[in-house]
Amino acid sequence: NYCGRWNRWALRRYARKLGYKIDIINLRSNKQTIDYTQVDGILIPGGSDINPEIYISQVPSEFAEYLNSVKHLYNASKIGEIRDEFEFSLLKDYFANEESRYQPILGICRGMQVLTVSQGIPLYLDIKTELGIKNRRYTLDRVNVQNSESLIQEIAGRSSFRGVKLHHQGLRLDYFLENQDKWPHLDVTATSNGGRIAEVLEFYDRPILGVQYHPEWTLFSSMRKGVYDWFLKRSCFNKVMGKRIFSERKLTAKGKF
Repeated sequence: NYCGRWNRWALRRYARKLGYKIDIINLRSNKQTIDYTQVDGILIPGGSDINPEIYISQVPSEFAEYLNSVKHLYNASKIGEIRDEFEFSLLKDYFANEESRYQPILGICRGMQVLTVSQGIPLYLDIKTELGIKNRRYTLDRVNVQNSESLIQEIAGRSSFRGVKLHHQGLRLDYFLENQDKWPHLDVTATSNGGRIAEVLEFYDRPILGVQYHPEWTLFSSMRKGVYDWFLKRSCFNKVMGKRIFSERKLTAKGKF
């Protein structure tokens, strides 16, 4: 299933604890594509590599040359091609639609990477080759919060926690930091491995949270609960109040969603 067994389990578990009734809908099924505006929240789960051809054109030509020289590090797959096309189209429409500004997105692993490149930020194509750090295959990393006023600090209730990792690509943190003025609406609020791997990406203008680690697999129930509670509560808010607030033009100030 597109959402993944463990994400479905977590969503149902924490929805039940909140007293919510939920339907989990596959926006991209073999039979049809469902209009994303008809759902209350969007979860983009982990999975296959993203084709760098999708975002090479968005970076300066000299850096595009470098990406072309290492694009063999990308692991092509059929499902990856299908997801690239669908998810990039979905996010393009989502960011262009002002009425979606209260619709939350939770991006996990690949989901965070898709959110990253949707903003014109490239990825490390292979952490081991480019950073000299062992690829994160079923590892438990120490995640350190960099912004004490961030959403992830509020969710975690602490400045450091453990996160289960399964990836070999990730947000190109050096590129982001060198060009951060291009993205005043974004912040990398947590990192691991000595500040070299981005673990959390937060948006200030929409209720969007990207996490590189897998909350659905975390050993610590409070950390797992916090991420899914945030997503479920924001989805409920969007269902009940989002369109009303938008129609009345009561836009929130910049800050944590």
